[in-house]
Amino acid sequence: MADTEVEQKYIDYIDNLVEQIHTLLPKDINALQEDYLISNIKKSTMLLAKSMQEDTVFMSLDFPAQCVYIQIMAEWSFHKEIDLFRSGIPPKYWKTVMQKIWYTMWEVMYACIQNNAPESVVLNIVEKYVNRTYQDAVEELKDSHIINEETEEKAKEQSNIDIMARDYLKERKHKRIKKHLYYAFLLILITIVVSFTVLTFKVYGIIAILVAMVVYNFARTERND
Repeated sequence: MADTEVEQKYIDYIDNLVEQIHTLLPKDINALQEDYLISNIKKSTMLLAKSMQEDTVFMSLDFPAQCVYIQIMAEWSFHKEIDLFRSGIPPKYWKTVMQKIWYTMWEVMYACIQNNAPESVVLNIVEKYVNRTYQDAVEELKDSHIINEETEEKAKEQSNIDIMARDYLKERKHKRIKKHLYYAFLLILITIVVSFTVLTFKVYGIIAILVAMVVYNFARTERND
């Protein structure tokens, strides 16, 4: 397997994933951590891509379906690497933890394909086993006296995927509030303009407003057509 060259279609897809990942990096990740994370994501996804070319189980999928599994590998590598960065675990043990997570993902995905599991099931099972493997790896470091109880607790509390989900919901809520404020301001402004026009120009003002409404609706209909 080590001598097999990865086909260009896989390389292009992985490069595209990496570009997307660059835009998702949190602000507390430094340049060295970023390089480390990107390098590991490329290595893990390239190894999976080799399996896609050589293993009969992975080869049973068409390319789009294979890409789903490569994306799952990349996304969970991204989240768990960031959890390790924030965990307090010494850097020299990060790779040990990640290797266990990569191996677990490979095994779980392999079993899912063998059993024709739908994508939603695959996502749930991978998430479950990735988190369990991470927790077990942290506990092993504690049992080996590499980290103390405080670091173990801090490491287990990390969940970048949950943080990103909360940030996304917060951003959506912020945008929704801004939208409501905009429409409220617009309504007040329209009310003031209409009131001023009617009070100042009486009947002519009402006629002008009605004409403006007709023209606006006509222009909107033309634009939609």
